[in-house]
Amino acid sequence: MPFRILFFALLATSMGQSVVLTTLPSLGREAGLTEFQVAVIMSSSAFIFALGTTFWSRIAKKQGHRRILMVGLTGYTLGTLLFALVWALGLNGYLVGSLLFISLLLARSLQSSIMSATPPSAVGYAIGISPLSQRVKSISKVTSANNLGQVLGPTYAGALVGFGLLTPLYSIVLLTLIALFLVWTKLPTHVAPPPSPANSAQETGDEDSLKPLTALLITLCASVFCAMAMMQQTLGFFLIDHYGATPVKAAQGVGLAMMISAIFSLGVQLLIVQRTRARPEKLIMIAMPLLAAAYLLMYLHQTVYGLYCAMILLGLAMGMGYPSIAAVATSRCHPEKQATVTGMITATPAMGYVVGPPVSALFYSYGHRLPFLAATVLVASFALIAMIQLAPARSR
Repeated sequence: MPFRILFFALLATSMGQSVVLTTLPSLGREAGLTEFQVAVIMSSSAFIFALGTTFWSRIAKKQGHRRILMVGLTGYTLGTLLFALVWALGLNGYLVGSLLFISLLLARSLQSSIMSATPPSAVGYAIGISPLSQRVKSISKVTSANNLGQVLGPTYAGALVGFGLLTPLYSIVLLTLIALFLVWTKLPTHVAPPPSPANSAQETGDEDSLKPLTALLITLCASVFCAMAMMQQTLGFFLIDHYGATPVKAAQGVGLAMMISAIFSLGVQLLIVQRTRARPEKLIMIAMPLLAAAYLLMYLHQTVYGLYCAMILLGLAMGMGYPSIAAVATSRCHPEKQATVTGMITATPAMGYVVGPPVSALFYSYGHRLPFLAATVLVASFALIAMIQLAPARSR
């Protein structure tokens, strides 16, 4: 039961995030914002989110993961409503230009400061009830909600966007309210970590030698999501400028592409990651080259079908990569540092979205395909370093 509630909580927020990412470029074009202004909104809110996850991770350890999870869901619900209302004012001409941009920036940043409590609380709760030997599978059970949210969110947005670009945002509030109610009424308050003296000894013994590896894994994870942010920032504008799509059609196209990726990401988690006996280090070694190949195909593709093939590779790589990186990073650190490492790992998506959108907007101004090439180089570079460092760990 706890895993199902945590899954639904992350599912609701993940759907909300994917709805925002699917509709934001189209909303920006419709309201007269530039690509760079849209990128700044994404980047600034992600920076606040990244800081917030590390902060809330420490608070959750002291105040309880359930309580802080409720704070995060409440902030997400109210923040989404505020963000949608500001967009409504902009689309109806009550807020325009710089005033609209600043209002959106403040609304999204305020939302991020509170909703950032959700991921570290949910992942920390899952880690707290899981033995070390089952950690990668437990993390995958919870984080696979992100993939399902990326499947359902774009489809959900595509179905409702015909009734208005803001309709998906308003309706997502209902899901987060349901998640909040389930956590409040069904999730146990006190959870004691399972006793595991042998595992604790293993963690403590390697504390000093594995600190650099932990830092590398966090950096690798951040680079993965930076590339993802560059792709998502670019894709909506790319469909408009390269394929001549309308803002509504572009939102639907982004939704379809992200849905395809998320279906394969969820599938690989359910069918392989949660069932395999392979060490997470091996899964990382498979996932990273596959991810670099996905972005290279996005750069080289000539038809929309080539783009969809790239999204399939992207989904497979992300489904194997993220839970495996998180499992290695949280298991190979001192127990006293686990809350910090958990907070940093759950902050890596936001870290990526701090840098990715503005960098993507800059490259996009010189060439519509350049952000895909930059993502390829970024992922390939960090993947090579990580694979060299992980090779000894995999052989143990």
